[in-house]
Amino acid sequence: MNESAVRLEEQIISLFSEWETEICQGWILKKMGRYLLVYPLYGNCSQMNILDNIQKCEEISCQGSLNCMFRIVEYTNYYLSSVLADNGYRVEKCCVVGKLYLLEKGSCLCESEMQKCRLFLKQGKGTETVEYVMAEPDITIGIKRQNLLFLPDGNLPDGTDLEEVLQFGVENGITQILADIPGRKELPEQYKRAGFSKVYLYRCYQKEEKSSKKQEEKSSRKN
Repeated sequence: MNESAVRLEEQIISLFSEWETEICQGWILKKMGRYLLVYPLYGNCSQMNILDNIQKCEEISCQGSLNCMFRIVEYTNYYLSSVLADNGYRVEKCCVVGKLYLLEKGSCLCESEMQKCRLFLKQGKGTETVEYVMAEPDITIGIKRQNLLFLPDGNLPDGTDLEEVLQFGVENGITQILADIPGRKELPEQYKRAGFSKVYLYRCYQKEEKSSKKQEEKSSRKN
């Protein structure tokens, strides 16, 4: 078990407390947007129980008209990965999570080099502990909780660079930054230069028929 990665996954999950959560035999299910995102972090299931859990997740996703996606951290759940593959799932995307302790980086950001930071904080709905890091016009860059800043999409939008995010962190007492970078197996060069380290890779599994349906929808829209 990749325990350090599991602990960080727990931190990430806790940042999305406003999204509906269910527990299925130690698996954490989050209804996020159009997805039921399954985090199989705990539980020691037999093959029969795993198949039963997968079926329960699919039933919950169908009830909510959601796409069921499993997020599996590397060096965990080898057996689940193979069971998913045998039951019509495929790897939809590989992603990497990077980490930076900002105290190690802060000295590199001299006040004379800092420009006015355009990022700002917005209070999260229904929670006093989570704030959103925003950029104009109303684009969410990250989620702040106490001294942690999480970038849910490390492929930052146009007009926002990583140095500006680091500057915002320094100005707002951030000591640790986590970046979830989709479509990557290794850290992008800009993250390496900034001092981030790769913590772990994870893969998202989704049923092939769902992906095929998406492709058909895309093709029909083009035509």
